[in-house]
Amino acid sequence: MKILAVNVGSTSLKCKLFEINKTKERLLAWGKIVDISRTSSKCSFAVEGKDQITEIRKVNDYTEAIERIIRFLSTEASSVLPSMGELAAIGFKTVHAQRINEATELTDEVLARMEDFNLVAPAHNPPYIEAIRKFKKLLPSKPMIGLFEPAFHQTMPDHAYLYGVPFDWCEKYGIRRYGFHGASHRYVAERVPQILHVAPEQLKIISCHLGGSSSITAIKNGKSIDNSMGFSPQSGVVQSTRPGDLDPFVLLYLMKKEGWGVDETVARLCEQSGLLGLSGISGDCKTLEQAAEQGDGRAVRTLRIFTYGIQKYIGAYLVALGGVDVIAFTGGIGEQSPYIRAEICNALGFLGIRLDAAKNASTAGEAEIQTPESLVKILVVPTNEELIVARATAELLEKRKYTRD
Repeated sequence: MKILAVNVGSTSLKCKLFEINKTKERLLAWGKIVDISRTSSKCSFAVEGKDQITEIRKVNDYTEAIERIIRFLSTEASSVLPSMGELAAIGFKTVHAQRINEATELTDEVLARMEDFNLVAPAHNPPYIEAIRKFKKLLPSKPMIGLFEPAFHQTMPDHAYLYGVPFDWCEKYGIRRYGFHGASHRYVAERVPQILHVAPEQLKIISCHLGGSSSITAIKNGKSIDNSMGFSPQSGVVQSTRPGDLDPFVLLYLMKKEGWGVDETVARLCEQSGLLGLSGISGDCKTLEQAAEQGDGRAVRTLRIFTYGIQKYIGAYLVALGGVDVIAFTGGIGEQSPYIRAEICNALGFLGIRLDAAKNASTAGEAEIQTPESLVKILVVPTNEELIVARATAELLEKRKYTRD
């Protein structure tokens, strides 16, 4: 079956068209539109085996972006999708919804539960809801499936996901730690054993998804047992523009002192904090690395805060796992920043973790970057969240078909 996996950003829309069946998984085409609603947008498209097409044009909103992608897939890339009737479903890398932590059909009720969590995931849920509704309007006969990010983390034990608050908060409102970046961490959990030719049950993995949004996961026997994020994607390590872990009484104090309301507090937390707030320069790690190289003290300190937070989670997960066999780096920063990988790993030498500087500096794509003497494998694993979404979508469609039959 052919499945379109969609990844929505606040001003971007990315998708991959897969053919998924019991014997093979094949990427047929992909598209990406960035800077939606800006003065000009960059649109990139490609079909397997053909040159990429890139165009600069104004894309006013998600409707235009979706229409452009559909037109590319159904006409310009007609060799892979000659008819929209061949499209089995659309899968979305959805983030958060009240009491929904799995792959599920995106009904009006599910969208309402996503809206209920807009405050919890303000940078993620609103654009996803908008895009899903646009797809529903343009392709009303197609199943719309969402793989929610906490799905992979449902194997976390209760001692890892419960907060030290009255238990009825969890029962009544679902106040607990959920974990995020589930599709990315699941891909790492499945791909690392393939790379090393080892059964998942024989590996203890610490997966570091580092990007504009970052999280760390402890993976044992192929399953998540802990994740650095909590009730919301704002927590854990320092994010690009979000603070990560923060004593809640800081907010209560400032709201009282400054007279902030909820909306203003959310804006300060989501748009003005994190790497941006600490550095005063940028929330982009590459920009901060360049500033640090030029001697900017705040940039150096900000990057140290970022890597120190990751190191602390790695240390904690060594205990949770009872050791570690593999540290895997994924996400935009994890895959592309030798500097950040080195800063993290070089402080872990006392654990027998040895990074090969030359391999780390030169790697592009999937690679092992530890020295021969290292007691722990260090891997760079480019993530493929869309593939995980497509798989989950296909599994749900097959299950539904089996249930009907």
